[in-house]
Amino acid sequence: MTASLQLLQPTPPPLTLVLYAPARELALVLEARLPVGLHVHWQDSALPPAALEVHRRSGPCVVLLDFRRDAAAASGDLARSLQRTLPDLPLVAVGSTAPGQDEGIVAAVRTGLRDILDLESTTADIDSVLRRAAALSAPSPRAPVQAAPQAQLILLLGVRAGVGCSTLAAHLGVLAQQCSSGDTDDASGELLPTATTLLLDLGQPAGDTALYLNLDSQFHVEDALRHASRIDGTLARTAMARHGGGLTLLGQSAGSDGGPIPDPAVLVQRLRTVFDTVLCDLGGLALRQVPRSLFNSADAIWLVADQAIGTLVSLDLALKQLEAMGLRDDRVQLLINRYQEDDGLGPAQIAGRFGLPLLATLPDCHRLRGSANHGHLLLQDAPRDPYVRALAPLLLHLDHAAAQTAPRSWREKLALALGGLQWKTK
Repeated sequence: MTASLQLLQPTPPPLTLVLYAPARELALVLEARLPVGLHVHWQDSALPPAALEVHRRSGPCVVLLDFRRDAAAASGDLARSLQRTLPDLPLVAVGSTAPGQDEGIVAAVRTGLRDILDLESTTADIDSVLRRAAALSAPSPRAPVQAAPQAQLILLLGVRAGVGCSTLAAHLGVLAQQCSSGDTDDASGELLPTATTLLLDLGQPAGDTALYLNLDSQFHVEDALRHASRIDGTLARTAMARHGGGLTLLGQSAGSDGGPIPDPAVLVQRLRTVFDTVLCDLGGLALRQVPRSLFNSADAIWLVADQAIGTLVSLDLALKQLEAMGLRDDRVQLLINRYQEDDGLGPAQIAGRFGLPLLATLPDCHRLRGSANHGHLLLQDAPRDPYVRALAPLLLHLDHAAAQTAPRSWREKLALALGGLQWKTK
């Protein structure tokens, strides 16, 4: 009976894979990596795109383009030609994330390709990419549209240039990602999902956060804005820079002129469906330079200040501007950085003077500069430093989904990461 029922189930049409390239060498490489039953047909790219039509007659067809480093430029031209001639044809870029080889993948993203087949991936991952590309090209029955989950969006806004906003963003982002990494559930022993954190660096000077994280990114905010509709988990994993601690960084290219930021509303909306937490660094920007859409969609607005009299004047001005824009609400909270006990008004006094909730106080830390000069974060060199431990209140506001999913393991990891101590010892 079971065999009879299986025979009644429709067999899906076979998936046809076509490598459109000047030479067939890559087809042989792919054959060794593909799941059983899948084969690659080579089509000489000297023939016009119409020659691919013969492969589409027998069922789903996916065209593969060679985006390994040396072939990326030529394949970019092929991709643009196919997008014009056969816009409904699913295209998959084949490249490698091996050291020194990932330039091709970045080129594929810039060309507008959404699906990336990484030769360093497992056979299961390769199969998943190919099936997904084929499914997107085929008509599917209408189904109820479900709203995509929205990541928490937190804006870090320095009220004055030089208050340590970008340094804070880098440390907070890495530590948040580390604390929210997959952990085993105490009851079931199963691995819990890893919550992902993105640091979106829109501050000035451009590229500072990449320096603090010691990352050399080839895919920047400017690229993401052009291809916002194509951003998904695969693109984020293959094109965006990733710190050793797991944090993903999307920043501006170094040397950007600091002009007005294009409205990132569509980009941010896409990023919030890919990541669990988006931490946006706006250090060094005047409030009038921040796109209104960011303020409108933010879950929290953290104002970063210190005790200096000039900073307090800037804080007063920022609050007046927020009020005039109708944005001074319960999302706005105060964070005092570089605190010294005998250096003017205390954090509680500042918060009371300006009528703001005090989110956290970070102590003055001379070791931050030394670590930065060596291309490190302080949490790498001195994980129990008072500055690092003082990040605990901020971490509890980040990645709230992970805290709700696994409250015990989340708090245990947080306590271990920060040493379980208060930074103030006297």
